This record gives sequence, C-alpha cells and structure tokens, in this order.
Amino acid sequence: MERGADAERHSDDELATALEEEVARITSAIPIVAPRQVAVQDAVRPAAVAEVHEDEPKRDAVQPDAVAEVHEGEPEQDEDDDWVGPPTQVISFDDLPVRREPTGLEPTFSPWVATSAIPIQRAEPEESREPEPEPGRGRGPRHALAPESLRDPVVDEPEAPEQPVAPPAFRPVARAEPLGLVPAELAPRDSEPVPILAAAAVEPVPSTAAPITGAGAEPSTPSSIDRDVPDDADDTQESDDPAAGMAPLATPRTGVVSGLLGSRPGAQPLFVPEAADLEPTRVDLRVGRASRMFWLWFAGTSSLISVGVGATLFVLGLSLRQLLVATLVGVALSFLPLGLGTLAGKWSGQPTLVVSRASFGMLGNLLPTAIALIVKLFWGAVLLWLAGSAAGSLTTAEHWPGSAAAATSAALGVTVLVAVAVAYFGYALVTRVQLVLTIASAVLIGLMIAATWRHVDMARALAVPDALWTHVVTGAVLVFSYVGLAWAMSSAEVARYQQPLSSGGAAMLWATFGAGVPPFVLVSYGGLLAASDPGVAAELARDPVAGLVRLGLPAWYPVPLLLAVGLSLISALVLTVYSAGFTLDAAGVRLGRRWSTLVAGAAIAVVGAVLAATVTDLSTVIRGVPTALSVPVAAWVGVFSGEMMLRTRRFHQPSLVARGGVYPDWRWTNVGLLLAGTIVGLGTVSSPLPWLAWEGYLFRLVGIDPHAGIGASNIGVLVALAIGLVGVLVSGVPAVRRQEVATAERVSVEAHPVG
Repeated sequence: MERGADAERHSDDELATALEEEVARITSAIPIVAPRQVAVQDAVRPAAVAEVHEDEPKRDAVQPDAVAEVHEGEPEQDEDDDWVGPPTQVISFDDLPVRREPTGLEPTFSPWVATSAIPIQRAEPEESREPEPEPGRGRGPRHALAPESLRDPVVDEPEAPEQPVAPPAFRPVARAEPLGLVPAELAPRDSEPVPILAAAAVEPVPSTAAPITGAGAEPSTPSSIDRDVPDDADDTQESDDPAAGMAPLATPRTGVVSGLLGSRPGAQPLFVPEAADLEPTRVDLRVGRASRMFWLWFAGTSSLISVGVGATLFVLGLSLRQLLVATLVGVALSFLPLGLGTLAGKWSGQPTLVVSRASFGMLGNLLPTAIALIVKLFWGAVLLWLAGSAAGSLTTAEHWPGSAAAATSAALGVTVLVAVAVAYFGYALVTRVQLVLTIASAVLIGLMIAATWRHVDMARALAVPDALWTHVVTGAVLVFSYVGLAWAMSSAEVARYQQPLSSGGAAMLWATFGAGVPPFVLVSYGGLLAASDPGVAAELARDPVAGLVRLGLPAWYPVPLLLAVGLSLISALVLTVYSAGFTLDAAGVRLGRRWSTLVAGAAIAVVGAVLAATVTDLSTVIRGVPTALSVPVAAWVGVFSGEMMLRTRRFHQPSLVARGGVYPDWRWTNVGLLLAGTIVGLGTVSSPLPWLAWEGYLFRLVGIDPHAGIGASNIGVLVALAIGLVGVLVSGVPAVRRQEVATAERVSVEAHPVG
C-alpha cells in the first residue's frame, strides 16, 4: 500500500508495544473463569528468559504509581507471588458496550484462552531445550501480552546446571468446551460465565498409539491418549509439578458422551421397561418434538363419555348457547394447569409431583402428593368403570350373547391389563400406543358424528330458553374439573422427554390444544344432541352408550361404538396409571417406577370393580365427588401456576430429589395458601350426594341456600384457584428469587469445581 510523503511513521518497537497493550486490554474482558492459580515462590529464572528481558528496567518491590492506580482498592499480594495481570471480570459478551459485527470466518473457542491466566511451560525436545532452572514458575503467555510497565522484574541468578527433564505425565484435566457442546442446563444465561466441563465425564476409547517414553517418563501412558489430531482447539495438561504450570496435551480419543457433550440422541426400545424414575430424564433420551404433545393428549381426552358431560350440562338447564359458553370457558381455564405443567416438565425433565417440591418444600409437598394419589385413584377407577359399563350396556341393547355382568367383567379385565402393561413398559411404548389411538379415535369420532347427525335438530336446539347465568358458572366449573383439573397433576410426566432446546411455548400450545379440542367438540356435540331431543337427554347424561344406542344407530355401528369408547378409555387409563406410578414414588414409597406402576394399577382395578358393582348413573359421579376433589386440586394449581409465572430460570434438578439442596423442607406460605384455598373452596360448593351434604358451610353462615342460585354454582373451585394464584403472585416473588440465586450458585459450582 502506497503512503504519502508526509505519512506518519512508527518504529517496530512502538508498533509492537501498542499491539501488546491492545491485546492485554481485550483479553482482560474475556468472560472466562480463570483456572485455580498455583501459588509458588519465585525461583531462579531461566537464563533464556533473562536474556530476552535484559533491556527491561528492573522494578523495585514497590510498584510504580501507574500500577498502584490500576490496582487501587484491591487486596495487596505477597511479594513472593507472581503477577497474574489485571483482574478478569466475569461478564458476558452481550454486556460489552459495542457489539462487534462479524467480518468473516471466526475462530473457535480454545482452552488456551481459558488457561492463559496462568503461566504455561511447554515440553521441548531434548536437543533444543534451554538450560532449566530449579523448580519454579516460568513466564506464561499472559506475561508476553502484558504492557511493558506491568511485567515481572527479571531476577539475575546464576545459571543452574543442565538437567534432563522428562516429558510431562499425560492425564485428562478440566477442559473448556465450545458453546455448542455445553448441555442446555449448564449453558450460560444472562451474565453467567462460560462453563468449563470436566474431561472425566468423557469415556475414553482405547487407542493403539505408541506410548511416550523418555527419561523420567511413566512406563506407559493411558490408552486413551492418541497422537495429537488436527482440530480447532489445543489441549492442555496440568503437570504433577506445581511449578510446571500447564503443558500441551495430546488430544484424547473420546467415546460416547453420556449427556454432557451432546451425544447423539436415540429412541428407546419399545418393550424394555423404562428405567427413569424421579431423577431428571437423560439429555440424550430427550428427543420429543413439541407436536408430539398434541397426540399424546388427544387420544386420552377424546372419550365419547364427553357426550354424556354435554348432556349433563343441558339437564342442568343451560340453553345451547350457554352450554357452548360454559364449555369454552372450562376448556380455556384448563389451558392454565396443562400448559404450565407441560413447561415445568420440559424444564426439569421430572414428574409433576417432583417439580411441585420447589413450590411446597421437600416435606411440605407430601400434602399435594397425597391429594394427587386420591385424585388419580378416583379418575382411574371411573375410567375403568366406564369401560365395563359401556360393554355391559351394548351387550344388553344389542342382545349379544352372554350376560351384561359377564361383558362388564371381561371389559374391566381387558382394559386394566392392557393399560397397566403399556404403562409398565413406559414412555416409549406409551407414545406409540397414543399415536395409534389418536388416529383411531379421530376416525371413530367422525363415524359417531356421521351416524348420529340425522338426529340433530338445530331449530329446536336453539329454541331452548336461557337459564340463570349462574348456571353457566356451574357448567364451566364442571368442564374445568373434568378436563383441566383431572389431568393437572399428570401434565409434566409426558413432557419429560421434550428436547431441551425446543420451544416451551410451542409445547404448551400443542399440549393444551391436544387436551382441549376433543372435549370441546364432544361436550358441545353432546349438548346439541340433548337439546335436539330432550327425551333422550336424561338417558345420555345417565349412560352415554345406552343413550346413543337409543337414538337408533345403523346396524353396523355398535362395534365401532364399542371401539370408540373402549380405545379412548384405555388411552386415558394408560396416562393415569403411568402418572400414578411416579406419584407413588414421590410420596416416599420408593419401589421404583415399574413396581409402583403395578401397585397403582392394582389399586385402580380394585376401586373400579367396586364402582362397577355399586354405581349406575354417570351424572351422579360427575356432579358429586369430582367437585369435592377439584377444590384442593384447584388450590394447588393456583400456587404451582403462580410460581411458574414468576420463575425466570429452570429448576435445580438434583435438589428436587434430595433434601439439603436449593429447596427447603417446608414452604409454609404456600402450604398455608393450599389449606386456605381448600377450606374456603369446600365452604362454597355443594353436592347432591348425602355424604357430602356438609359442603357449602360458608354459604349457610351468610344465609345463602347451597342448592340454589349462586350456592349451587360450585364457584368454590374458582375461589380456591384464585386464592392460590393471587396469593403466590403477591407474596412469592422473594422466595422464588432466592431459589433462583441459589440455583445459579449451585450450577456455577458444579460447572467449575474448586480443587
């Protein structure tokens, strides 16, 4: 490049000095936690180093004023300690005032940068090595990059006699990995430092490389060490001699990395029982896409029993438009627990009642766990009873061979055996079965609508007059209890295998639409059928299968009807038993997931058989016990959802499975909110069952009839939800922030162990 005659010229020394100062300034802002420094007293400096710096002015023990200003306010170092440069500030590149625009190919991250804060001594060939001093600390790359005024003084010492130096012993050490290989749970967020992972996490693969030999060398080197291979990062090794600092290390040949360095994910075998329990799901097994959440939930909530729920809403007195509004509100409310529960499972990779420990404490969470066991036992038994009842009703209505009792017993046995078997093998088989059942359910729902559409009378349905709008609250609470609250404590179980880097918002939307669309369609259609023919409305509400048969179905339809009911109930029961196994373990009965699943399945079978022998009316089951169970579940949903809204960081997974970590034993405020919501909620609901007549006691205190108007609306479920949600949003911020700070500290310590 041509220069003008008047161009400013600089000597090579001036340019070199300016370059050194600029490099020192830039490297001081690199966001890396420096490795531990070895405090070693200065020894005799090598003659070669002394010759390089012989023109440097020697410094006195007291630093110049310029240096003193740089280190003002810092603790003074001992005179025997080496200078380690300006303090490295742990920041993020995003915190720099100006972001540099990329101009081309960028260099990849190298562990030499991480180790540049301490001296490095390279092992050189015997013939080219300068005379070595006695053990001491040499000058590292940071010394060469430091400004001239800040360099260490050169100590003139007599030359030490030449001694043979053996190559350093090779062994794996802490190594900084490129950001692309850092696991999601350890990846830096906000202003956290870049993690430095331990090389011990990598399983070495035996190599055939020749061992390194020499004077003083070990007889043989580890088989995992190979000759250095071309790559984008230099490896380092910490010598046994503390004075030797860091030395080059041949790149190890590594094998399969389990979960840390982004090993290739793979699908699990279908008929091998799932080994996962309460611990976080391994990263290499988390291969699920967000769209999987749709069909995991679709089959389980597409039961034709929802037609009976729609008929029950009509029997309560709602008009068709009120029924549609109540159904829409109930499904919309269900998005809250299902969506946030899915996000919690994706964040932690653990079951719902394990993640709940962060909100209630390691011991305080036993209360919601007990509630969850009762809820899952009840709904599992109801699903099993409905399957047996459908088979008995079709046998009677279609005059099939055999008795209704035999058909009911056979259906109970087949349903529970299939559901427990699928849940026993675990997630891989559950996902495949749910996919097949989702497709089958969608086809069978279409066939049901096609077979019964001729009975729809839109003009007659729209002519039904409106009831009191307090009935809409009753209908919305009923749908919310049947859809959202029934599955709220199972939502994280099927989200544990979501890809860690996939979109949490997408997973939430797919899960809520998969769980909400089938009930909305079927409940609305059931209400439409009931409003079109009020004569069959009561029959549809009491026994949906018998009511559909009474409509006069085509001769070919009874078998598809039985499949539509049976397959959807099996799908829902699979999810219930699978989740109940985790819940039983979370309660402290540490049998392991497989045995816990079998125990939960057996308990559900017993209660389902009792229901089949004693209950004949679906509307009684839907309007009685579910409302009472929904109150404490709604209070739990409020507390859990409120804290999920407040959290900005993921959970500390190890602390969720062992006491003494980030999460305390008791979160008394949240436990109090759960109890307060339950007490107030049960005082503002009502039930037609005689043994639940004590409900609504708060209404009686203020003179309101629990069985009329607002007293019969079951608004207590919404009250319990509001108490938990608002209470946490008002009082829970400090506790959540303390947990997040403690989590960040634990993750930092685990990523950068000391010593």
